[in-house]
Amino acid sequence: MPTGTTGAPQRPLTAPQTYRQLLALRGAAAFFAAASTGRTGVAATGLGLVWLVHGASGSFGAAGAAVAAFAVAEAVAGPQVARAVDRWGQTAVLPAALGVHAVAVLVLVTLVTGAAPGAAVVAAAALAGASAPQLGAMSSVRWALLLRDHRDALPRAFALESLANALAFLAGPVLVSALAAAGRPWAGSAGALVLVVGGGLALSLQRRTAPPGRGAGRRRAVEERPAAPTPAAAPGRRALRRPVPLLLVGASGLLGVHFGGVPLVTAAWGEQLGGPAAAAPLVAASSFAGLAGAWAFGLRTWRTAPLAQVAGAGGFLALGCGLVAAAGAIDVRGGATGTSVALLVGGLVLASVVVPVVVVQVGVVLEREVPRGVLTEALAWTGSASAAGSAVGAAVVGRVVDGAGAGTGAVVLVVVAGLLTGLATWAHRVVSLDRGRLMKHL
Repeated sequence: MPTGTTGAPQRPLTAPQTYRQLLALRGAAAFFAAASTGRTGVAATGLGLVWLVHGASGSFGAAGAAVAAFAVAEAVAGPQVARAVDRWGQTAVLPAALGVHAVAVLVLVTLVTGAAPGAAVVAAAALAGASAPQLGAMSSVRWALLLRDHRDALPRAFALESLANALAFLAGPVLVSALAAAGRPWAGSAGALVLVVGGGLALSLQRRTAPPGRGAGRRRAVEERPAAPTPAAAPGRRALRRPVPLLLVGASGLLGVHFGGVPLVTAAWGEQLGGPAAAAPLVAASSFAGLAGAWAFGLRTWRTAPLAQVAGAGGFLALGCGLVAAAGAIDVRGGATGTSVALLVGGLVLASVVVPVVVVQVGVVLEREVPRGVLTEALAWTGSASAAGSAVGAAVVGRVVDGAGAGTGAVVLVVVAGLLTGLATWAHRVVSLDRGRLMKHL
């Protein structure tokens, strides 16, 4: 595909209608594969740290402290790294971030294997998390640039991103566990690092599809503004503080609470049904339902307003969690009944199927509501909110499950899904009012 004077990829003449057509766009398959490889490494890093620190110290508490430091630092620093990417461009910032990340992980491995004090290990883990590259956001921004004349195809591209993310969190932990089991405890962290650095460097070398940074010149900045500006599309970073982006960050945080709470509810149900082995089919059903939902969502073009879809998905999420709560209300002290198991599995599947709708359409709306020059940072903020929400969800739902059982833990998730629906409805109302005011001035 020839490029213009700005180095941006030439726009496709017709809108891609399938995943195959999306990946057939020149450069698309290459940057998608590179980002997906690196993202698998990022997904594997947390569990790699668990095996690394526990293997050296014998303490899951020490391992948990290192993982927590990594996650918190990534959530806090991720948007700041993304801001630098928006300003200077992926090809300039990504190699530097990867270098810092590689050094931090190598120092961390050296400290752990050398029996260094716990505080030093936590500090190194925090540095590794702070420098973890936001590869998912960078890949999404490339799709937004490539499809800027065919925005109806963007949900399909983001559904593909959602699929890649789900597969990364399935394959990454399995791979790192196999490496740790086959070799030494540090092998898992080393394998994750190879994937992160390899995928990240491959992405940084692909300049054709890379969006220019805000510092690349005034003419580029003008060209990279949203194709259909709205009153919400305020100049620069001020757009991030407008109501719709803030509401979407809040919605992502609530979805994160769901992500953090569901595994605890599932594990508790598994224990009630017979132990960890009983939880495995529940986890598998939920995971594959999420993959199927993302795949199916991208197979067609949806005409319903994106935020209306998010609100609807929030309602189905509440219904799914409600079915899980209803299963908990059935007396299973003498053994699970067929009805309770059917409600449980059906609820987990329903909740997982609609999650990709929220993830995809939050990204689509952000792409419309903020200038492209701050889109990486905007996407990173939703990711950070989701990570923070996951930590809160794990802590809160875990306590509720300990005190009142898996069914009551699911009730908490019903409330969270209801709040998500409310925020999405509010954001949809704001967008509708903004567009109404815009039409009056045309």
